Amino acid sequence: MDRAQMRQWALARREAIVPEVRRAWDAAIWQGVKEILSTLPAAQPWIGGYWAVRAEPDVLTPLAAWTARRGMGLALPAALQKAVPLVFRPWSPGAPMTRDVFGLPVPAGEEAVWPTVLLVPLVAFDAAGYRIGYGGGFYDRTLAAYRAAGRPVTAIGVGYECTRLPDTHPGVHDLPMDWIVTEAGAFQPAARKRA
Repeated sequence: MDRAQMRQWALARREAIVPEVRRAWDAAIWQGVKEILSTLPAAQPWIGGYWAVRAEPDVLTPLAAWTARRGMGLALPAALQKAVPLVFRPWSPGAPMTRDVFGLPVPAGEEAVWPTVLLVPLVAFDAAGYRIGYGGGFYDRTLAAYRAAGRPVTAIGVGYECTRLPDTHPGVHDLPMDWIVTEAGAFQPAARKRA
């Protein structure tokens, strides 16, 4: 399979998960995410979440409660233009929303923040920590921009075990996740070395 075929295969598998199973898996995924967040230094001013679409794992509600209890900010991504890094805007439950260039819900307003942790939705992934998204390269550009600006960031990939692949055949611009969390647990991948 090429990457486009892998994406379609994984989306079909993800969309076939029945609601009761999805809720149970999302709860297990949240537990894994929470365990990782609890091990990170306490001074994490902003956590970057995401608004679940297209049958992505949904951990936003417990993440919002968790960050609020700890006095941390929660931000959601906005794609303001194609082929540029994402912008993260502060968000809390009930906050006004608007739409980005793809019609996805994003926080209204112009304020942007730099989260130190990003939860990254996975369409598919491999054991080396590489992911397949929707094909726009937004998270890879965002992670590259953070690194170029000298801003440390921990990328936690969030997905379902049924979309794991032996190899996603990453391209030269693809960046691995620091962690992957599925309903089966969390692991810290050892990204493959490139020739």
